[in-house]
Amino acid sequence: MDEPTLPDGLRAWAGTSGPAAVLEAIRRRVSRGGGLESGSLSVNLTPEQRTQVARLLGTGWEVSNKAVTLRALSCALAEHGLTVRQFVELFDGRKLTVRREARAIEHLAAEEERRSSLRILCAAGIAAHVADGWLAGPRAPRLGSGAASEIAQQIALVWPRLPWDGPGLRLAQLAAEATGDAHGLDYSTDLGRTVARLIAASTGLPRPSRPGREWRAAWASAGVRCDTVSSRVLTLNVPLDFTADRRRGAPTWLTLRDLLGSWRFDPVPARLFVCENPTIVEAAADELGPRCPPLVCTDGVPALAALDLIAGIDESRTEVRVRADIDPTGFMIVSAVQSAARRASLWRFDTATYAEYFGIRVESGVNLVEARAAFGKDLHEEAVLPLLLNDLRDAADRLSAGT
Repeated sequence: MDEPTLPDGLRAWAGTSGPAAVLEAIRRRVSRGGGLESGSLSVNLTPEQRTQVARLLGTGWEVSNKAVTLRALSCALAEHGLTVRQFVELFDGRKLTVRREARAIEHLAAEEERRSSLRILCAAGIAAHVADGWLAGPRAPRLGSGAASEIAQQIALVWPRLPWDGPGLRLAQLAAEATGDAHGLDYSTDLGRTVARLIAASTGLPRPSRPGREWRAAWASAGVRCDTVSSRVLTLNVPLDFTADRRRGAPTWLTLRDLLGSWRFDPVPARLFVCENPTIVEAAADELGPRCPPLVCTDGVPALAALDLIAGIDESRTEVRVRADIDPTGFMIVSAVQSAARRASLWRFDTATYAEYFGIRVESGVNLVEARAAFGKDLHEEAVLPLLLNDLRDAADRLSAGT
């Protein structure tokens, strides 16, 4: 016997708003354990939606003001060789299930994946309580989806290669050997973050929540060294003790290696600005030179060097003002900087700046993320460069005046 199929006309009908509401009422009824043999559906239809449903149930039903009944639906669908259940399942591409049954199935799948992932991780050498703690934690993939087993298999390729007390490895080397990708264990990857947190849990170290000192410490405890020279940050007039002999007013690149030893601010600045794009630093150097207040540029998503420097600034209680391009990446950059400098305030990274530039009206209470999503345009730092230079000039004047 041939499997039933859904005619194109019925599929198009089911995609309109009135029939869609009827289908949703059927799904709710089944999920609560109700049958589809008889009874009325709980659905409120507008006059337009009722007309749409009547294309299947007929004009007589439309003018009767009667509810949508399962018997009427069954009779209409029978002409197409379908039951109500078959119709909805063909349209959805999946079986209708009772909510209790679905939850039981999900629970069984989650428990099976938990046991499977635990076996994989323990076989790789991870302590059972560490593996179980990760699987039960908020950062683990949702059990039952297959994602936990998948990443557990990837972890099992990395964990036995950790040198611990043996000859050290560089992180990129370990990643290349274990994953075939030298960047496969970077902080930007789920695998890198998960392995680092499992190492930290195994050694009693703080679990790294962002790239930085805790991230490097976790890897170092397993004998793995993070790259310190490709991670860099652009600065202008940031007063560090080891840069005192460098010419003020000249942009300076610092690497993570520069910041690994003991260092301090000399003197501690009262205020420091953070931007995303090197153009801002270059323009500030041209316009203000040695007078420019301390300025840090992340050059895109902040590297470990930028986050370490900014974390040190935060510890000194310097006032930090941060901004980036107003776009999805910019929101991520500002969030990363604020994770390192918890007291950082925003520097023209606000709804007022965005609305004024584009000449749009934004309702009160709408935040920047919502405004940008609604208007759909990015605002790059270079576009507001004159405003930013004025802010830096004003800060320099106040610094000169001692205010």
